Amino acid sequence: MLLLVAAFAPVAFSQEIKQPNVHLIYMGGNDCPFCVAWVATELPILEKSDEFTKIQFSKVVKAIKSPVPPRFFLPSEVKPFKEKLDYASSGRSGSPQFALMVDGEVYDYFHGTRTAKQIEDMLVSVRNGTTYPFKRCIKASDAWKKCEIAG
Repeated sequence: MLLLVAAFAPVAFSQEIKQPNVHLIYMGGNDCPFCVAWVATELPILEKSDEFTKIQFSKVVKAIKSPVPPRFFLPSEVKPFKEKLDYASSGRSGSPQFALMVDGEVYDYFHGTRTAKQIEDMLVSVRNGTTYPFKRCIKASDAWKKCEIAG
């Protein structure tokens, strides 16, 4: 019996440690006061967190009045998500916009800022499979900060 348990232990262990692939995409620019403030104050705090080291982070420059930028202007690591970002954003303009991608899918899409602590809590919940600290949005609505399809 011990031999049987030992034979399956590596499989069970490897399944337990499989972590989701998490990618946080920030979209904003210097014409947005909230964006400038978030990049100056919250992003440095977030970058120092242990959770930040476990994810991929991309910064996409976009003007307030523009929707998700055309593929040509996206960083290479964001280009594969262009259609998903367009869908999730509902083509809305406004900044900042964030997309939390988990295993290549939109897990949460939100307009406006969240603190470094709030984002860290989001990342911990995704990594641990615990209750997400916000109402998740998969597709924004036509109204600012409203959600058409919740996750």
